[in-house]
Amino acid sequence: MPTPTLRRVLLISLLALGVAIAAPAAAMASTSESRQSAAADKKKKKKPTVQIADSELGEILVNSKGFTLYLFDPDGTNIDASNCTGGCESAWPHLTAKKLKAGKGLDASLLEIGAQSQVAYNGHLLYRYSGDVAAGDTTGHGVGGVWHAVGADGEPIA
Repeated sequence: MPTPTLRRVLLISLLALGVAIAAPAAAMASTSESRQSAAADKKKKKKPTVQIADSELGEILVNSKGFTLYLFDPDGTNIDASNCTGGCESAWPHLTAKKLKAGKGLDASLLEIGAQSQVAYNGHLLYRYSGDVAAGDTTGHGVGGVWHAVGADGEPIA
């Protein structure tokens, strides 16, 4: 049976070992919490739904990923219903959102949500073009004479 002195030495050694294990674990937990907090802060910083970008057509509206936004002439300025449905919608996906955030330089009062959560700017429903494969592409501009990239003022680019 160990002597009282040996028991104390063993107890102190075990306590020291416990502290040595617990300290890095606490530091790792703190680092993990910091990362989670940073990720939550990043999520809170919502990207603009619509923003302005320079293009070969001049300043145009783009979505949060930099893809060109278009308007469809048959819609006019009625945001209560899209005239692009069925097959049209698969080629020209509607820009939809639950909450809106205007990018720098845009008039937030002109940004609204229309029918079926479709985003509109200056009274025009906004669309993407499936033929645009990279941010900044404007291949949908002028298609059929009824699709137009949208200028920074919210009007169709001629």
